[in-house]
Amino acid sequence: MAIDIPDVPEDFFSEVDGVKVAFRPFVLPNARIVHGNVFPLCLSVEKVDGGKISVDETAAALRDISSRGITTELMNKHGALLIRGPRDPSAKAFSKLVHAAEEGRGHEPYDQIGLAGSRTVHDKEVFSASESPQHLWIYHHNEYSRYTKFPSNIHFFCHIAAEEGGESPFCHSAELFDRIQEDIPEFVEEAARRGLNSPDIYRAPGKEGKNFIFTWAGPLAFGREITPEDDMATKKAKAEKQVVKLTPHFWWREDDQLEVHQHVPAFRRHPATGKPLFFTSIPGRYGVALDRKATDPPYIGDDGMAYPPASWTDGEPIPKKYLHRCWEITNECQVSVKMEPGDMALVDNYQVTHARAPWTKGERKVMVSMWDTKDPAEKILEY
Repeated sequence: MAIDIPDVPEDFFSEVDGVKVAFRPFVLPNARIVHGNVFPLCLSVEKVDGGKISVDETAAALRDISSRGITTELMNKHGALLIRGPRDPSAKAFSKLVHAAEEGRGHEPYDQIGLAGSRTVHDKEVFSASESPQHLWIYHHNEYSRYTKFPSNIHFFCHIAAEEGGESPFCHSAELFDRIQEDIPEFVEEAARRGLNSPDIYRAPGKEGKNFIFTWAGPLAFGREITPEDDMATKKAKAEKQVVKLTPHFWWREDDQLEVHQHVPAFRRHPATGKPLFFTSIPGRYGVALDRKATDPPYIGDDGMAYPPASWTDGEPIPKKYLHRCWEITNECQVSVKMEPGDMALVDNYQVTHARAPWTKGERKVMVSMWDTKDPAEKILEY
């Protein structure tokens, strides 16, 4: 049963080339209220004359409302928008829609670097989401939040929906901050003062892991200049040129593995709302390590991969009780969205974490597109 939320906006409209389109809000039964606003906000895109709406008509309407500032206003207020319009689940449709929405806002594609995962390119600025096995949870994180560089927005698109499971959970980072400050204020005080050190260990090319298949030589990691004929020394030298764009803290380990440490703050503030955010990958990293039985030294999982946890900036370990409670609270605050084929979720990466639930029946394919603002006034703020 849908909940009655008084702040949901009324229908609003776009008219381009004589085609009038209505954006009609609807509410998920499990939606949450964060600082007085429904989260996430869902919008059904429909032609006013009742005809079937096309991808091009939807894209034109999205570009129009984005250029008028409506998309940004709604995302600042609600954190995430679920757009349900034409039932075209193709990568080409997603590319058209996401380009219209983000170019209309004046944003540009995010230049990925340091990816600790694998992605396949499906169309212009359209990639696969996590390609890890379907039985694994991908727990909550703001995209690239453990890095020194990250996108302002990350958007998701349902190509194929699983028959059972495979939900897309979202959690509002402002609610997460509020809950953590309430439950473990001593962690907030110490984390704000000491900052975080975020470690990653990348395997060498040809020595990929079992569940999370990636190496430092991947084109979205540090291998954009690497060519097939390069020897290992050349590959490493080229990779180092990319690593230093993120951090000076890195070194080579045995078996040609690369360890990279990035120093980042635990908390930020949103540029539009000014509200504090737990902008983080802690729940995601800890949850995966917990599933792999790797939350204690030497942090090696049952799949043989390394899962080093975040520490304080000086390298001292963060007490595991804090990491565990952050993971628990994120799960408690999440909204699980069962996306339908053709659904697009526009997500403010600063305000919203995302995750991926396992699935037990059918196939699931979700695509992703990352964008960044060019306006300094829209960049995330220090805490």
